[in-house]
Amino acid sequence: MKRLSTWQALIVASQLGFVLAAGVATGLIVGWYLDSVLNTSPVFTVIGALAGMIAGLISCVQIARAAQRNGRSE
Repeated sequence: MKRLSTWQALIVASQLGFVLAAGVATGLIVGWYLDSVLNTSPVFTVIGALAGMIAGLISCVQIARAAQRNGRSE
């Protein structure tokens, strides 16, 4: 079993942070837009942030699993 190199581990870690932040930011922007169009103050912003967080976490798990598989197969 070969482990990930230091650079590969750093790349995966930075990718995880970016994916999580991008998911939350996207959810916030979409929620804010829906709130401004529908005049429903913080409802869709909160829902969008939560949905973005969940989507980001799911993506992070997928990336971590792929990195773990790639580290073992080399």
